[in-house]
Amino acid sequence: MVPGERRMIKTLLTLITFLIISLASFAQIEQLQLYKNLYQTADSLNKIGHLFSVDSLTFQNAKQLDKEHPAKYFEKAGELFKNSKYDDAAFIYYLGLLRYRYYNTVNPKYQASGDGALAASLQYVFGETINLYLKTNIDNFKSVLQFSSDYYAKNDYTFYSKKKNLEKYNQLIESYSSVIKDLETNRTKYQKEWDDEKKMMIENIDKSIDEYNKMSPEEKAKLKGNN
Repeated sequence: MVPGERRMIKTLLTLITFLIISLASFAQIEQLQLYKNLYQTADSLNKIGHLFSVDSLTFQNAKQLDKEHPAKYFEKAGELFKNSKYDDAAFIYYLGLLRYRYYNTVNPKYQASGDGALAASLQYVFGETINLYLKTNIDNFKSVLQFSSDYYAKNDYTFYSKKKNLEKYNQLIESYSSVIKDLETNRTKYQKEWDDEKKMMIENIDKSIDEYNKMSPEEKAKLKGNN
């Protein structure tokens, strides 16, 4: 691992730790509202029969990301998600997972405390939110996984080419196939579980927001001051 790459990993891990701590605090009421808005947007899209799609600019972004360290996919996914480009964010995120798995599998300088820890942290931070959106529509969830797999199969990872270990690279092409099959086979079960999860989460979000809104300005300031 080169010094620059080591510094980048250390910095990202520090930022992710801070983000996790911040989002865990009750003072981050804005984040709860974002989750609620996410569900409302997903419901609106599903009502009009929205189908998964990725715009041409995001496809170009993926081509550029193929030249960079795998952590960059997650940064881009977060940026897209923040701008409400949920399908695009999901594609970049799941492509990034494949890229990072390949990179960590074949990189002779791999370190569990470096790229191993960073990959797990990025998956936790970004995956939780992106999957909240995908769980509202199983067909689109399947489409994201298939689209990411297809792109991975057709486009080499120029940052760390498949030529370095073609066998390991190709092994990951079908890594989402079992997930796609499971989603289809157990569609009814997952739909019920995720609908119940969504209902409970919205109820908890509404309760938390209501309790926060009832606080006095002094109580809100004190709460924020404790974080």
